[in-house]
Amino acid sequence: MKKILCALFASSSLMLAGGAHAAVIGFDDVITEGDFTSLSDASPYASLSWGAGWFAGDSGIDGYANAAHSGANFAVNGFGDDQISISSAVGFNFAGAWFATPEGAGDKAGWITVTAYDALNQLIGTTGNIAIGDSYRWVTGGFANVAMLTITRDSGWYVMDDFTTAVASGTVPVPASPLVLGIGLLALILARRMPQRG
Repeated sequence: MKKILCALFASSSLMLAGGAHAAVIGFDDVITEGDFTSLSDASPYASLSWGAGWFAGDSGIDGYANAAHSGANFAVNGFGDDQISISSAVGFNFAGAWFATPEGAGDKAGWITVTAYDALNQLIGTTGNIAIGDSYRWVTGGFANVAMLTITRDSGWYVMDDFTTAVASGTVPVPASPLVLGIGLLALILARRMPQRG
């Protein structure tokens, strides 16, 4: 009986933990075939809407051998857009992302700024100007309940990988608490019905 109760408790713990994990978007499932693919054409991609300036590429593209932080793919900005966005109809928490400049690019971004807005288009926060170079740098967001992120650069190219989100506060499934209480109640009932060993 103890094994059954332990199994029930473990499975409920896993269900609760599953609702609060981080998601890392690595772009490796985007088919690039050695060229750039528009992420806005694939929107929503990874449950997010990607502005017209976003493209996915792979490290086999000439000049982009350093462009993937993990895996082979990455996201890259469109050259003509100084500011591009990532948005969602459902609020999300933005933990951060890795940024760099492609080593083969003639015109490279010197810095990027990530700014977050809520559903009412009110400012949540900004990273300020963060210097980037040929080696990847983690840019921490730490913004909660984001409806839209904008990424601004001075000029030139930059790449982004392992865009990391988390479940927004208040979106953990409500049945989680009643589930745990129900399992506890079931354990008490079963414990009372078990014969006492003397």
